[in-house]
Amino acid sequence: MNKNEKNSIRKYDSIAADYDNSFDGRFTAKFKNKMLELCDVADGDKVLDVGCGSGTLINAIRQKGGIEAYGVDISPKMIEECRARYKGITFDVSSGERLEFGDGEFSTVTICCVLHHLNKAQNFIIEAHRILKTGGVLIIGEPWFPWGLRHITDWIFTPLIRAGDNKIFSHKRLKQLVTDNGFEIAGMLLL
Repeated sequence: MNKNEKNSIRKYDSIAADYDNSFDGRFTAKFKNKMLELCDVADGDKVLDVGCGSGTLINAIRQKGGIEAYGVDISPKMIEECRARYKGITFDVSSGERLEFGDGEFSTVTICCVLHHLNKAQNFIIEAHRILKTGGVLIIGEPWFPWGLRHITDWIFTPLIRAGDNKIFSHKRLKQLVTDNGFEIAGMLLL
């Protein structure tokens, strides 16, 4: 486990009990609302939310239809909160860079504001491609910054706040990350 993973666990364990009211919870809410609008599920679908946080997104998706719902997060305390809050959803601890699921197991995989926390975001994209069925959908909600702001954030703020962030993406790099690893982009929504 690297330093940023340890920092992510420390940070999110510390805010797990009240995540939805934290800065992070309020920041990710607008992404989750847009992702929910984009998520089209049918009865019997299997859906995974990576970096599920407090479980609000996967629970909202579950309410759209009779799906089999799963959530993973690097924070053990977040997973404890999710398990206590949402019965009928399977939650496990995982960084998201290696997913303990079979090939072609899911119809939809979501990830909200997590890619910048991953040591190697490409590992997650490869894993998402592996566990998705043919024709499956990956829905990504991720902040991106233009060049100047991205570099100031990566070089100055990220090391100071020690929240487990690795690298903020540019719009171009996000697109390249998914297309270089087997996905076609059906549409992009910029917030």
